Amino acid sequence: MTAAATAVKCVDSLDAFIERASARAYLWSIGEYELHEAVDQLEADAERDGLNDLIGVDGIQRILSEAFAP
Repeated sequence: MTAAATAVKCVDSLDAFIERASARAYLWSIGEYELHEAVDQLEADAERDGLNDLIGVDGIQRILSEAFAP
């Protein structure tokens, strides 16, 4: 087996969450999502990925408020 075949891609879940929040905020801003749709899914993703334990609910809310700021 080659090194490429055994390599594991690691993505930081916090970085991925921040990028998803930014993308959903953009989609909300152009009318693709209602605000509650965009935010509720992100909150569910944060819980699923263990971010509530990692940075807390307040940390999640801070990221969301920054992403969805006017």
